[in-house]
Amino acid sequence: MARICIVDDEPIIGVGLGILIDEYKRFSEIVTFTDGESALSHITANPPDVVMTDIRMPRMDGLELCRHIQGLKIPTKVVVLSGYGDFAYAQKCMSYGVQEYLLKPITEIELYPVLDKMLSMREAALVSFTHFESWIDHLEEAIWIMDKVQVDELLEEGKLTLFHVDTELQLHQRVSDAIRLLLKKLNARGTYRMEAKPFADENMAIAITYEGFQAEIRCWIGRLSEYRNHERIDVLEAAIQFIDEHLFDEELTLDKVAGKLGLTPTYFSHYFKKHTNETFVQHRMRKRIDRAKQLLAVPHYKIIDIVAEVGYESYPHFTRVFKKATGYSPTEYRGLLGIK
Repeated sequence: MARICIVDDEPIIGVGLGILIDEYKRFSEIVTFTDGESALSHITANPPDVVMTDIRMPRMDGLELCRHIQGLKIPTKVVVLSGYGDFAYAQKCMSYGVQEYLLKPITEIELYPVLDKMLSMREAALVSFTHFESWIDHLEEAIWIMDKVQVDELLEEGKLTLFHVDTELQLHQRVSDAIRLLLKKLNARGTYRMEAKPFADENMAIAITYEGFQAEIRCWIGRLSEYRNHERIDVLEAAIQFIDEHLFDEELTLDKVAGKLGLTPTYFSHYFKKHTNETFVQHRMRKRIDRAKQLLAVPHYKIIDIVAEVGYESYPHFTRVFKKATGYSPTEYRGLLGIK
């Protein structure tokens, strides 16, 4: 569940809002503060999902609090509470990333729809970040194996979705995050040391475009090519070779093959299916069944011995798989060959 922070210098208002929000039943934690300075310390140390702040408060008012939240890039949704005379302040807060404002006094009729909106925005952001992480994983692995076609496809996907943002500041932050995560993953492999040119100083005086980001990715591929004497890793060839060498091992799994190639199982599964038009499991089964057919054609081979030789742990399991693949049981298949 979500967490919310209420900031209002009138304790009775803070208590009243806390009761309304508690009855809303969608926040696991509700904390209140009577000044912006104390609230900011808490928000910085433990960012809540939503902040509701009054405009006029001692020590640090709501306007200053909103400015700090935006400046620190705290991913918190902010709702401003204001009286009728504070409308100009509320408008100013909007320039600091505030999503909504509410006029006092507040009832559940006005409050709950706004909370619905804030939580919907939070959930959308969580989904977006999950997509971003998955995209980074796939892009890093495509870079590592120097699959330029896959890299281009992922970069185009990112341009249309993940990096389609509202402001240059958001684009800069998203690109900076992508570069940082990609470098961390590439360098964690411990084989080559990759670096990126400084796109921005601490004040973000140097902007980076998405086109600049794409160019940097291609530079990394060029460096990897130089490190490897311009020899591209042929993932499919390496995978097929490893599978063929261990085809009849009972423990041959997708995870094992992916680990041998230094790839995640998810990426390897997608890559293998894309380039062979069959899943890893389908490929493994087909190769094992082909070998079983060859052995079944040799009269002196006992079926029970063939089971273990083609990588199956039990006769019933092998029989089910063989019949599903061929339409015949091993015994029936031998009968078709004229072998009793």
